[in-house]
Amino acid sequence: MTFPELLNTYIHQLHCTAGELADASGLTQASLSRYRNGQRVPETDTLKKLAAGIVHIAEQNSDTGLDFDFVFAQLAEAAGIVETDQAQFSSQFSALVDTIPINLNELAKSMGYDPSYFSRIKKGQRMPADITKFAENLSSFLLRKYGESEKMEKICKQINCHADKDMLSHTDFTSAMIQYLCSNEPKEKAEEGIGDYLKKLDEFDLNEYMTLIRFDQLKVPTVPFHLPSSKNYYGIEQMKQGELDFFKATALSRSKEPIFMNSDMPMADMAQDMEFNKKWMFGIAACLKKGLHLHMIHHVDRPLEEMILGLEAWIPIYMTGQIAPYYLKKTNTDIYHHLNYVSGAAALAGECINGYHKDGKYYLTNARQEVAYYRTKTNHILSKALPLMEIYTGESKEKFHRFLANEAKKNGVHSNLYTALPLYTISEELFQNILERNHVAAEKQQMLLQELHRVKDHFLQTLRFSSVEDRIPVLSQEEYAEMPLTLSLSEMFYEHEICCTYDEYLEHYHQTMAFTERCPNYTVLPQHARIFRNIQIQIKHDEWVIISKNKSPVIHFVIRHPKMRKAIEDGLWQVLNEE
Repeated sequence: MTFPELLNTYIHQLHCTAGELADASGLTQASLSRYRNGQRVPETDTLKKLAAGIVHIAEQNSDTGLDFDFVFAQLAEAAGIVETDQAQFSSQFSALVDTIPINLNELAKSMGYDPSYFSRIKKGQRMPADITKFAENLSSFLLRKYGESEKMEKICKQINCHADKDMLSHTDFTSAMIQYLCSNEPKEKAEEGIGDYLKKLDEFDLNEYMTLIRFDQLKVPTVPFHLPSSKNYYGIEQMKQGELDFFKATALSRSKEPIFMNSDMPMADMAQDMEFNKKWMFGIAACLKKGLHLHMIHHVDRPLEEMILGLEAWIPIYMTGQIAPYYLKKTNTDIYHHLNYVSGAAALAGECINGYHKDGKYYLTNARQEVAYYRTKTNHILSKALPLMEIYTGESKEKFHRFLANEAKKNGVHSNLYTALPLYTISEELFQNILERNHVAAEKQQMLLQELHRVKDHFLQTLRFSSVEDRIPVLSQEEYAEMPLTLSLSEMFYEHEICCTYDEYLEHYHQTMAFTERCPNYTVLPQHARIFRNIQIQIKHDEWVIISKNKSPVIHFVIRHPKMRKAIEDGLWQVLNEE
C-alpha cells in the first residue's frame, strides 16, 4: 500500500475529514492534501504528528485499537522512511567510510552535499532526513565507483550483502545498505571481538607461551645461508619461499639492524597453508631471538573484526617489546598491491595486480647497494606512517613516565577500569605496611615509595586540568577470599605480586572514597564483578586508550588509532554491561 492510499484509508476508517485530521495533527490542509495526492512524502517529524493526530481522533471516537507506535510504524513503512538512532547511524556510516575508505569530497560531489555534511554525520551531529533516499544515493555511488572492482566484495562483506557481485542489483544492494546503517549487528560483532581480544590479553602469560613453543631452546643457526645476490620468485608457492628465504638471510646474518615490514598483498590464499604459517612465525621468532627489533606497518584497511583477529595473532610478539606497530592513514589498493621487507642483510620487494595474486612476483636481494635503496625507500614509507600503538616495557619506563607527565598537563575527560584500587588514593603509611607485611626488601620499598610519590603528583596534576572517573572493584569478604587483590604496580614496572588482606583492601577503599569527597573532579563507580585480573584500562576520550598489563609481562599499550580506540571504548562498556 502506498502512503497516499494508507492515509486515505485512515481518514475513511476514522470517519473524519481531511481538515479534521490536519487540525488534529497540527498541519495545514494544503500540506495534508499534497501528502494525500502523492505530491510530497512527509519526513519523520511530520509522520509523528500524523500518527499522533490519527490516534487522537480514534480516542475521540472511542476506538482504542490504535496506538501511536503501531500507526507510526505503518506510516513510516509506507513512506519508505526508516527510523534509527543517530549515534548508531553515525557509527555505522563512519565504519563504512573508514574501512573502504571512501573519499568524502568525491562522495559529496556525487550526492550533491557539502563535504562538511558528511563530517558532521560521522561526528553524530547530523542525520539524513530521509534515510531511504540517502541509502539509495550512497548505493548508486558505490556501485558506480566500485561495481567492477575487487573492493565491491569488501563493501558487500561490510554491509552484510550476500548477493553475488556479478548478479548484484541496485535494489538488493540498497536494501542491505539500509539494514546496515540502521542495524546494531555489525557494531555488536565488532564489540564482541574487542571484548574477546581484551580477555585474551588479560589471560596471556608470556612465560607460559615461551615455554610452550620452547623459545628458550630455539637455536639461531650460524651456518651461512647461501643466497645469490638476487633472486626472483613467481607465483604464490615461490612467493611463500621468498618470504622464508628473507627471514633465513636476516636471522643468519651478523647485522643487528631492525627489520621493516609493510605489505598490503592478499593473504587469504597464503593463510590457508598452515605449514607455511608455522615456518613464517618461526622465522619471526628466530629474528626476535637474535634480538632484532621489528617495525611493522599493519594493513588496517579492512573490517574491524578482521583487524582484531590479526592483532590477536600478534599478541605474543607484541609482548616481547621488540615490535613497533604502525599504520598508513591513506592507502589505495584498487589496482596495485605491494610488499616491502628490509633488514640489515636483505630486502624483499613484491607486487601484484588486485585480483591476480597468483601472477605476482617477489624480488629478494642481498646486494649492498640495493638493500640500501630499499632501506631508504622503507624509511620514507615509515615517515608517512602513524603509530598503531605505542608499546612500553621496563626498558622504556622513563619514556612512558614522560608521556604520562605530559598528558597530565592537558585538558581531557578520563574513564578508567581498574582491577585493583588506584594507587593514587592510598596513604603512604598503609602502602608501606603492605610492603613490609609482604617482606619486600628495604631497597625495593624505597624505590616503590618514590614511585608512589610520582604517581600521586601525576594524578593531582591531572585533576587540575581534567575530570577522572574510576570504576573500582567493590567486593564482599567472601568474594575477596576467592580472588584476593594485589597492589596495582604496572605503572612502576614492578612485576612481583604484592597481596593485600581484606582489612587492608577495606582501608584503602575508604581512603579512596574520602579522596573523592576532597576532589570534585574525581568520581568513583563501584564495579561488583571481576572482569579482568591482569589488565587495567585507561581512556582519555577522543585521544587514546591505555591497556596496561600487570604481569607476564608488565607492559603498556597506548592506542590512538581512531577505529580501534572507539571500538575498545564501546566493546569495554558492552563487557561491563554483560557482567
